[in-house]
Parts: sequence; structure tokens; C-alpha cells
Amino acid sequence: MKIGIVWENGVSKWMSQMFEPLIDIPGADVNVFVGERNKFDVTDVKLKKHMLSHREEILLGLAGLPASLKRVVNAPYNKMCFYYNSLNKYLNNYNIVECADSSRSLYTLAELKRKGKGFKLIVSYAENIPYRQVLDEKTNHIKHSTYDMVDHFIPWCDTIKKTMLLEGVPKEKITTVYTGVDTDLFKPEPKDAALIKELGVNSDDFIILYVGKLTSWKGVQMLPYAAKVLTTRGYKRFRFLVTGRGAQMDNLKKIIKEADVERHFCFTGFMPYGKMRNLYNLSDVFVCPSYPTMIWQEQFGMVLVEAMACGKPIIASASGSIPEIVGDAGSTFVPGDFFEFAKKLALFMENSNLAHELGQKGRRRAEEHFDARKNALSIYKVYRKVLDVE
Repeated sequence: MKIGIVWENGVSKWMSQMFEPLIDIPGADVNVFVGERNKFDVTDVKLKKHMLSHREEILLGLAGLPASLKRVVNAPYNKMCFYYNSLNKYLNNYNIVECADSSRSLYTLAELKRKGKGFKLIVSYAENIPYRQVLDEKTNHIKHSTYDMVDHFIPWCDTIKKTMLLEGVPKEKITTVYTGVDTDLFKPEPKDAALIKELGVNSDDFIILYVGKLTSWKGVQMLPYAAKVLTTRGYKRFRFLVTGRGAQMDNLKKIIKEADVERHFCFTGFMPYGKMRNLYNLSDVFVCPSYPTMIWQEQFGMVLVEAMACGKPIIASASGSIPEIVGDAGSTFVPGDFFEFAKKLALFMENSNLAHELGQKGRRRAEEHFDARKNALSIYKVYRKVLDVE
């Protein structure tokens, strides 16, 4: 079975770990297509990589005139396709091609399939707000012009599946497979003394870890709010470790300074994915204070799974798919309620046995539901089902 993964410019180690176990299945030939402007380093990606270039794409377009020019001119919106000419050349003998929902990759692959390519098209689905695409004309066009070409959808969790059913996607074309992590990489380990020294935190501090984009919808402003509540209630030995980049970095630091909680924060800077487990294992609790908006709510929360796999308890807002992912391995609060957020942090700070118990539940939950090796086999079963292979 020849399998192609087209993940636009988002090919990364965290994405590829869901597909890398397929390499060990006899007869499975897995290739990932990597664009010239891919956002991440793919050195550690174990899949066979097919590198796509703008130069080849242009040359193939010129060789295919006037049809290629007509396709671009008649496109309903700008930049609709992702290496259309290159994928048209290289996908001839593929049985399965998988991509993400609402993407240029999906539009491209649906067009290629419509024009006679024989592969089965699988879509990994993350959207958990119904009809959100209608608020963006281009995205809505991609949705309505491609779904008839999709052979099967794989939502990341059942919260997403419910949204798909609400929108009218046939039940028989949906199979939920949780996104997984490498549970041999992300596992409980002793605190890294060198990292403690590097970050300048005290070994006896209660470490609260946040990993993610520094954006308003991730609720990052909740971190200093909670810190201020804790300090006013007499808590002193705690530290927020913040790992991430985003538009709210400056505003976040302004709030931290204004609230006079600077001594309780440490910004770690960029951390390579292979070393993230050291950061998780340095923490006492992992937090995810996401804040839902009209067009977005937490879709899955890969960082939640990584933290659970490292045996860390979770405190998170009940946004989107979070309650389903966390299960009994943590505690949730109403999005935006920073007093409740601080109360839960205090509970964990005062009750190490509770934190340890939830951390152990998290590890078991990760092994049972979010192990990339097990879940890759579930994906492979979907592929076989779509190909009608016994």
C-alpha cells in the first residue's frame, strides 16, 4: 500500500509521529510531501520525505500550458492550490493520500482526484465549531467544493465527530482516531538538574508549565491573573514556565509587570521538540487556560497529551475538546474564571498526593488512548477499509 501524506507547510515531528509507526507494517510505503516553505525543521521526521520545490512547480506549469495557466486564471480565489503540478506528477501510483481539513492541500487533492487520479482521499479533521467556515469565503468554498471527493474522514476526537455529524457528514464516512504521541519519548523522568540551573528556577519551587502559542484565544492572560491571586493569598514558592511565541508576548509581559508578579515567571524561549519532555518533567502541573471565541475553541491539545504521557496532572479550561482529552487525569474550570484557576492551582500546591495520583492517571490514559503506535494501526485499518482490503 503506497501512502502519501500532504500536510501543506506544516510537516513537523509532532505531526509525523502519528504516521511513523506505519513504516514497520509490511507492505506499507509511506511518503510525506514537504513544501519549500515548510514551517518546521523536518530533520528528525522518520518518514520518507519528498521535497517539493517552486522551481519544479513552475517548470511543470510551463510545460503544461495553456491548461495550467487556465486553471490559475479561473481559480475562484488566490493561492488555492499547493504544488498542484508537482503532486499531479508524483501521485500517480498512490493508493491512499491523507491531508488536513480546510486546507489548500485538500483543495488540490480533490481537484486531482476529480481529474482522474486513482488514490483514495482521507481527511484528518480538527474543526469542532459547526459551520465556522461560512465566516471565511475561501475556506467555505474549499469545504463545499471538496467533500464530495473525500472517501473518509478521521476526526481527532469524538467532540469533533459530533460537530461533523451536526453538519451532515455521513456517519459511515467518519472514524475517530485520537492523535497520538511517542510514549517512549514522552514518559516520566527525573527532573533535569542542568535545565533547572539553565532556567534559573529554584529546585523547591512549584513549577507550573504552559506550552503553546501566546495568543488571546489560548488564554495566556490568565497566567498572571492567577499568579496575582495566589500571591495575595500568601503563596510564594511557585513559578510559571512559559514556552511559546505569539502576538500577545508583549502584552503578557506588560500585565506581568503591572501585577508585580515578574519574579514568578520564566520565559524559556524556543525549545526543540526532542527536548520538550525535559520541560514537561521539570513541571509539577501543566496548564492550558484556553479561551473559546466565535470561530475557535481548543480542537485537541497535543500538549495536554504530551504532559499526561510524562505523568503530569492537568489544570485546563473546559474549552472545546479539552474535557474529552483530559478525562480523569486533571481538573477543568470555566474558561475565563481566573479565580477558579488559581483555586485549583492552590489545591495542587497543597496536596501533592492528589497531583501525583492524577499524574499517574494521565500516564495510563496516554498509554491507553494516545499511544501513536496503537493509533497508527487504527489509521491503517481505516485505509484498508476504504480500499476494501481484508
